[in-house]
Amino acid sequence: MIETKHIFFMEDRIFKMPGLYLLWTCIYIANFVALIVDDTYGAVRTFNVLGNGLSVIYTGSAGFNAIYGNDTPSTLLVIPGPIHQYAFWVIFAYFRGDVFSNSPIGVMNYISCIIVGLFSVDMVFKTWYVTLNTKTYLKYVQDRKLELEGSSGVEESKSDA
Repeated sequence: MIETKHIFFMEDRIFKMPGLYLLWTCIYIANFVALIVDDTYGAVRTFNVLGNGLSVIYTGSAGFNAIYGNDTPSTLLVIPGPIHQYAFWVIFAYFRGDVFSNSPIGVMNYISCIIVGLFSVDMVFKTWYVTLNTKTYLKYVQDRKLELEGSSGVEESKSDA
């Protein structure tokens, strides 16, 4: 069986919270700009607003997880990830996929579908893994927290505040 630390390696060891937050911020700004400069209306615009508007759940969850949670990026992807991603695909199905165009918003819809699609494949696997191996994941989170506290003094800086 694959070790938990390898399953969550990308978000917990490579991207970490700042990397995931930067990715979200870049996509958010691109969508925001597309909505400002493009006067396209209809399904293309509505899908973009609904599907990408739901992504703000990540920022609130990231802050909550950092302050009250386990401060582990993989938890961020396992908890709010399914809410955003499953809703995104339901909205996509509602519009029957008629959400693409050559306009800036339509292009952002292509980009969003590719990014959310990749994250969705990853999310389905990882949420099932956590569902079937909850104790293993919680042990991984605990071990990771101890590792980080030992190497960076994270606990000391949180208690000083």
